[in-house]
Amino acid sequence: MDEVIYLLQAKNSTNDIGDPIKTLEKKKRFAEKLEIGQREFYQAAATGLKPEIKFVIWKWEYNDEMYFEYKGRNYKIIKTYERKIDEKVELTGTSVTNKEVMAYGSTESSKNN
Repeated sequence: MDEVIYLLQAKNSTNDIGDPIKTLEKKKRFAEKLEIGQREFYQAAATGLKPEIKFVIWKWEYNDEMYFEYKGRNYKIIKTYERKIDEKVELTGTSVTNKEVMAYGSTESSKNN
């Protein structure tokens, strides 16, 4: 696993005067970049999805995050696949903006990794 991705979670918190704000929590993960196969690409396109990038990480490092960052770009996770043979999970993503990442909601998880 020679690539670095950041799993992204939006968290609800408050600023110094008590106003609700969203902050973005990043969890660094080492990953292996995979190719998106032609068959997978066309099957996804038939359902309106546009897979652009795919990584595999250890399944215990993934906590149902909806987004990840790679080389400064944000991606929405449009498909996950848990591989039974090696305890890893594949994350397939499509490009999004940072604004979309911050708008998706909050979680209660506060792991610091």
